[in-house]
Amino acid sequence: MTTCLTEVEAQGAADRPGVQSLLWEREPETRWHKLDHLLYLPVLGLTRPRDLYYYQGQGLTVLYGFTYKYLPLEHFLGRLTRLGVGQPLAMSLAACYSQAWYPGDRPLDLFVDWHIKPHWTKQAAHSGHITMWGRVMPGTKQLVVNGPGGHLLGGWNEAIDAHLSRVLVGLEVNLEAGLQRPIRCIICDSEGGGLPTGQRYAETERYYLSLLPRQDYSLTEFVVQDAWQPVSGDPEREVGVAHWRDPDKAAAEVRDLILMRRSGDPEPSRIYAGRLPPALTAPEVPGLYRQRWAGQERVIRELVNGANLNANFGYTYREVPNRTRQRQWTAAQAKVEVSEQRLAQHEAAVANLRQQLVKLRHSYAQAHQAVEMALVAQQTEFLARHQARQPLRRCQQRLAGSYRHLDTLRVRYRRRRQRLRQQLHQHRTQQAEVKAELVARQTARDELDTTSLCRERDLEKDQLMLNLQVLLGNLHDWIRTHYLAPGWQRLELERAMELIYRKPGRVHWGEQEIKVILEPYRYPEHQRAMEETCRRFNAAQLRWRDGRQLRIRVAPVG
Repeated sequence: MTTCLTEVEAQGAADRPGVQSLLWEREPETRWHKLDHLLYLPVLGLTRPRDLYYYQGQGLTVLYGFTYKYLPLEHFLGRLTRLGVGQPLAMSLAACYSQAWYPGDRPLDLFVDWHIKPHWTKQAAHSGHITMWGRVMPGTKQLVVNGPGGHLLGGWNEAIDAHLSRVLVGLEVNLEAGLQRPIRCIICDSEGGGLPTGQRYAETERYYLSLLPRQDYSLTEFVVQDAWQPVSGDPEREVGVAHWRDPDKAAAEVRDLILMRRSGDPEPSRIYAGRLPPALTAPEVPGLYRQRWAGQERVIRELVNGANLNANFGYTYREVPNRTRQRQWTAAQAKVEVSEQRLAQHEAAVANLRQQLVKLRHSYAQAHQAVEMALVAQQTEFLARHQARQPLRRCQQRLAGSYRHLDTLRVRYRRRRQRLRQQLHQHRTQQAEVKAELVARQTARDELDTTSLCRERDLEKDQLMLNLQVLLGNLHDWIRTHYLAPGWQRLELERAMELIYRKPGRVHWGEQEIKVILEPYRYPEHQRAMEETCRRFNAAQLRWRDGRQLRIRVAPVG
């Protein structure tokens, strides 16, 4: 950590030659003392540096002889913020965690998910849906990345309106460069299961696994390509590779679709979507995805309860255009354009129908005039033949046919005119409705304030503290994996603080070793677990920063 901070400060000095800057403490003891205070705030039972105003506990006094108060730590955190070290430190720590938990250079499967924390403010700010509160409000999204087994690799702060599909590929590219090892597959929840995510991954030829955002699909919407296969490790369920039955959806699809159902059930219970690595078979997909519940959701909950993951640090902000209002205006404008298109269609239909009515009247008048002229000629012929006492049957038939034709023209004209008038009335009614809808949508669009600015928080200080929160979670994970007694290896951070990290005791600082003597436990099972933990810890031969050996024991009961 200190190496990364020193490198960032040196880079800043190189970028600004001749400018003397003391953004980062020079003395190693001061660095460690202040970093320890920020790192172990949750262990001390504190949330933010301001809680040190009235803190009277021993805390870290046993390590350095005194405890920093609020202002020195706040100034220290402010200098680190101006140094802009949050992102480089997160990547540097992620590389260390990667080699500590997964040594070597083999490809990794990574689990990615959001943690969303609220930000309580009365000022206009970017907002999003806060799951834990069930409401839309300002906040911060934290992208937490874990490896197999739930071991933390890092966390990154994003704006509350960030979407997983827009940051996932970029995060993977940066992680591969920072970890200096390939990533086989990214596993995320249904927020990353949409088609845009698949298209971005197809463009970069990378692999990920997610769920379809909507799960109420019927088997009739798919075509299962091969025979159903039992899920690896779960013979009660089976999976099948499928594609869409709809040709248009199938042509646009770039994701692999894996349907899972209970053996014997006709409908799928879950549909996995993503781009699967070549070596990953369909029966292995459910087992890989299930790891995120214990390896991702549980770990985030543990950080929330034990490392104050919901706390906000620093409230500096800048005024920016309101992206939420801009997105709302864009959506409202899209609705206006739809109404305008519908209105234009109805106007064109009305004009077309009017033109058809004019043509119908004109054609009817011409046909009617032609029949009447023929009737006049036939009547003249009839009179002439009658006066000449010639046969009249043919003339009568022609006259009757002309009269029938005239009646047919009249009936057909009236029927067509009635139909066109009905269509015209229908389109005029719909035109009036669409006009009212257009006015309402234009009014709703124009009421959106897109000129006023809103606050956007500077997340650099939050990123620094998130790095320390992830570090604290990793330290606890390492301790329970390597040193705690078997009965305590599943302790979450919050419970471990109650049983272990806040346990009263005494410290003896010797010249060659440091002895820590903990007070005895009330319950025998806790006493035995701590004795076994001390034995494992002492067997590891750990040393303090100055080289003195660390020894821990728990005082006997009674």
